[in-house]
Amino acid sequence: MGTKKFMKTSDAASYLGVSRSSITNWVRQGVLSAASTPGGHYLFSREQLDNFAQTRGMSMDEPARQNAGYKILVIDDDREFREFASEALEVYSGYELKEAEDGMQGALLIGSWLPELVVVDLRMPNMNGVEFCRILKKNKATENVKIIIASAYLSPEIRQEINQLGVDSILEKPVRLASFVATIGKLTDLELS
Repeated sequence: MGTKKFMKTSDAASYLGVSRSSITNWVRQGVLSAASTPGGHYLFSREQLDNFAQTRGMSMDEPARQNAGYKILVIDDDREFREFASEALEVYSGYELKEAEDGMQGALLIGSWLPELVVVDLRMPNMNGVEFCRILKKNKATENVKIIIASAYLSPEIRQEINQLGVDSILEKPVRLASFVATIGKLTDLELS
């Protein structure tokens, strides 16, 4: 919900404005401490990264940091799909990721943090994906945000409705990793890390 407490390697690299390999090398050298997931991925707290940057004399200009990466918002009430999306995105560098559990949370995040790409489910509590997309497309500030629909409920009627909303891509769940990565690559200028 909201901003994640821990950042993965690519998020930390984006946050500090360095490459993923720099982060990995610093961890291996023991210069930067990190927790790790059962899968072997590094996790960093914002405080850890701020302290590291300060001791290394790195410039941590707040506005530059906020604009460091391509902003992606994943909205899905399924925690496993949000984790899948987060891990799939790790093949890219230069992005910032936030998550929301439903369309209402997503809409609130949009107001304070304008993403360039939204990955959204259709069936969610409080506000579904179609309602969310309508709000996005009606607002001048967000009408050009790219949208990927990821849903298991894609009847011909639903497909027609979301196509009329001007979504950029539709992925049927269960989403294959290769399809997700390829779709992100096609819709963004992110580079593989």
